[in-house]
Amino acid sequence: MKAPAGFQAAYDRVERDPACPQVLSDLLALVGYEAPPSVVKTWSLERRVEAEVYATNVHLIASDNRGLRRHPHPAWMPPAWGGSTEGASILDTPGGTLLGYVA
Repeated sequence: MKAPAGFQAAYDRVERDPACPQVLSDLLALVGYEAPPSVVKTWSLERRVEAEVYATNVHLIASDNRGLRRHPHPAWMPPAWGGSTEGASILDTPGGTLLGYVA
């Protein structure tokens, strides 16, 4: 599986042992996406690997790991929901950007 520069080892590792759909769904939720496990199950292995490496990388960088190389945003994913711009509580917001069934 072809990976962006600097991410081949991560892609190979995840390809050998990908997260189950529920765990990938939870990882994506940490970075602003909603992807129900039933939807994740329909994705190709390539798409699941890319989503897992991307979500893990974005989450680690957000946790003060600024020295990490940033994974490019997957072309098939819309921009992630970035939170309320009106000061609303997270409990009053719609949630993450919905990732649906993709071809």
